[in-house]
Amino acid sequence: MIDRGKNFIPAKKVWPKVKKEASKHGLDPAFVYAVCHAESSLNANAETSVARGMMQLTEGAWKDVTDKNYRLAFNWETNVEVGTGYLGKLKGMLGKANVFNYPRLAASYRYGYGALRKQGFLVSKMKTPKNRIYRKIFAGEIRPVKTPSD
Repeated sequence: MIDRGKNFIPAKKVWPKVKKEASKHGLDPAFVYAVCHAESSLNANAETSVARGMMQLTEGAWKDVTDKNYRLAFNWETNVEVGTGYLGKLKGMLGKANVFNYPRLAASYRYGYGALRKQGFLVSKMKTPKNRIYRKIFAGEIRPVKTPSD
């Protein structure tokens, strides 16, 4: 794996972008901002064996919502656009099943829509996340991270 180093983007830059993208998909911007923090602590170069960028998107999730090359996942602005688009797609799937709420959206994003569906859409049956932000969201606190003032 290539060490891309840390590239933490200032919260005051990320917040306006998150608000803009969240509004396109009818999402609570503070929730999306919390997901950015939970996934990478706002590190544009975050990378695991399966996911890239600030919102830690897998190539499969990326390709579900965009034709842009997955190499762009390390561009934080593109990553937020695609990640928020993916959250919007998941929200639509949960809405179609008449089970949308933010804890379920977070569980779908973290573990996959299919995994949540297999558990009867019961977040309580999902593996408890190690990440404290996700634990708070799963418990119903959809804005667990303080947002920058406007």
